[in-house]
Amino acid sequence: MTREQLAHILRAAASVAHDNHVIVVGSQAILGTYDEDGLPEPAHASIEADVFFTNDPHLTKTDTVDGALGEDSPFHEMYRYYAQGVDVTTATVRRVC
Repeated sequence: MTREQLAHILRAAASVAHDNHVIVVGSQAILGTYDEDGLPEPAHASIEADVFFTNDPHLTKTDTVDGALGEDSPFHEMYRYYAQGVDVTTATVRRVC
């Protein structure tokens, strides 16, 4: 995935969920900081971007993103990349210390 493709997913997710507060987690989150040209290929090889919304207690927005932009959706078929709606537990970081 390229940074431009991630930006496209974010715009589309914000549009279908009617919420501009989209958070990217997972491997493609690095594209928010670095352009893909400065990263090793495996760092941006995924065609999936995991996104969630801070104000989505019933996961309605997440489900909407999955249906409209998720795997095997018309969006995925057209652009060859997709959004995966996830919840905040996906972004939980395990404490190492």
